[in-house]
Amino acid sequence: MSIDGGPSRFAFWGEVPPGYMTQTQLRELDLPRAPGGPVRATVEGRDASGHRATFDLYLVSESRPTEADAAELAQSAARRTTGARVCEQCGACPELPCTRVDAWLLCAACAHVDKLRARQKQAADARANAVEQAGRLLADERLAVVHFDYDDGDRVRLTALDAAGNPLFDILMSLDPAAAGPGDPPRGAVGPREAADRIRRALQGRVMLVWHADDLADFSHALHGLDIEWPFPAGYGNRHDLFHLALDWRCDLDPHSGQPRPLVPPGRADRMLYLLGQIAVPAEQYLGRPPRGHR
Repeated sequence: MSIDGGPSRFAFWGEVPPGYMTQTQLRELDLPRAPGGPVRATVEGRDASGHRATFDLYLVSESRPTEADAAELAQSAARRTTGARVCEQCGACPELPCTRVDAWLLCAACAHVDKLRARQKQAADARANAVEQAGRLLADERLAVVHFDYDDGDRVRLTALDAAGNPLFDILMSLDPAAAGPGDPPRGAVGPREAADRIRRALQGRVMLVWHADDLADFSHALHGLDIEWPFPAGYGNRHDLFHLALDWRCDLDPHSGQPRPLVPPGRADRMLYLLGQIAVPAEQYLGRPPRGHR
């Protein structure tokens, strides 16, 4: 939306509400029109060459018919590519030309559905990989599911379970720099050095699963400020991210953008382990058959 009274600014075409068109779109209408007012908005997109560009938008309500009369419109229609105004999928006759998708001319709705189906196919492939990876993690006796729960910024509760759900540790750790030295840590929390030692011993030789890589990044930043050695397993394949496994497994796409819907964090280590178990089960096992459209 406009802040200073000038044209509204849209970041992509999906943000543009009905009632706005470019000059080209107005001209390409089945009954063409011309802008009748100033530029009312702009939108970022890509031109015919694929380069980023800014497009001016006009209000359709302010536009006016072009000078073309009915006879000229009929002559123009006769010169058009056959079927360019008829969707070859659903038979719709949109005011704007259909979009060519592969060898088909499709209306905006059918083109969007086609794009969503292609995105769903990609998501289904990613889902199969997520199921396989979750199964491998659950079968690994070294697995440790670690959850981070920050309170007011200077304390974090770290809990960890093994693959069978047995507790490995439950530590309320102080991140207060003053607690890294001699003295008692505040409010019953374990001092950071002692906590790091306990975590290091419990996770030695294990493979760690966290909810999101950001959990480790935040914790790493805190430890760096305390000059404390990294206590978690290092090396490729020893740390895993449940968030992206769950994102791929759910295959839940926003129908407008085609992107995965945001996920709600599990919130505890036991819920993380439960979710991992859900991911590891192929859809055929709980549906009793392959999902519709899958072979």
